[in-house]
Amino acid sequence: MKLPNNHLRFPDNVEEPMEAKINDHYYMVYGFKFHGVQELYEFLKQNPQINFEVWDRINLSSITSGFRFAGEPYKKAVEKLISEMDPGYQEFLTIQKRIKAKNGLTHSYKPIKSVAGGTVDPVAYTTGSPEIYRINRIQKKPKYITIDTQVAYRWDTNKAQVFNRAVILTNLIRVLEKNGYIVSVNAFMVVCEYDEVVKAIFEIKQQGKSVNYQSLYKSLVDVEFFRRICFRLIELSNVESKYWPDGYGVTSGENFVRSLLRLKKEDIYFDQPSEMGIQGYDIGSDFEAVVSRLNLRDAIDVERERRILTDSVRVLKK
Repeated sequence: MKLPNNHLRFPDNVEEPMEAKINDHYYMVYGFKFHGVQELYEFLKQNPQINFEVWDRINLSSITSGFRFAGEPYKKAVEKLISEMDPGYQEFLTIQKRIKAKNGLTHSYKPIKSVAGGTVDPVAYTTGSPEIYRINRIQKKPKYITIDTQVAYRWDTNKAQVFNRAVILTNLIRVLEKNGYIVSVNAFMVVCEYDEVVKAIFEIKQQGKSVNYQSLYKSLVDVEFFRRICFRLIELSNVESKYWPDGYGVTSGENFVRSLLRLKKEDIYFDQPSEMGIQGYDIGSDFEAVVSRLNLRDAIDVERERRILTDSVRVLKK
């Protein structure tokens, strides 16, 4: 098994190739993992080695794709990873944080008496009771949930659809946390060419920690992220098929990704905009379509959150 050209230089970001069996078929998987876009930026700034055994030096889509398709040139796309976010989105985040809602309980305890362990109960101690200790027993455990979101999208996806996806996901994280969930979020790319797969994981939020909104925004909004940055990661992979440069692989479907990434059944799979029902016209309608697609109507006050989202996104259109 051949190691990626960049594996020894970047052991924390580049995985050793591995064979995976999915739907009775074997694939060779080449992977990357980054703890946010800052780490991705530092990785790319060290100019990791491109796989020129497969790609032509003068025909790299990360560089040669036109502006209408891929946005800003590659070097500028890399710098945009650490540039300031859109002021409208920053104001939207501020409004989201100010929204008043009762926080859901993540733990619930019931005090019980015990003959050993716990905290001494002064009253029981002075009365000579053998049960002089008090223990808080958990009655309700926290609800953990992971959102795995696809960074790729169809060639005909418009910018409004892409932007609405990021805004809706931002709002969804807030809503779930207000309803007592402990949320973690990962963005990912999984593309396939015959029996080879290239995957990349971009960590946005760990359980119990704050959302890395820079990573969320940059990975899900800027068109350059997928069509420049992710295409460059594919070019860095030590794949062997000569067909990769023709189309940079095919975006994998939900069942394939769930099996490859070993996602839990209860994980929320946030697909590309067209698969989530996001049209890019009305944010309220798009949000409701996402909630229905994810079967979250019972967990969310849809009408309330739709009104909040519709009001708060007005700052994005200033």
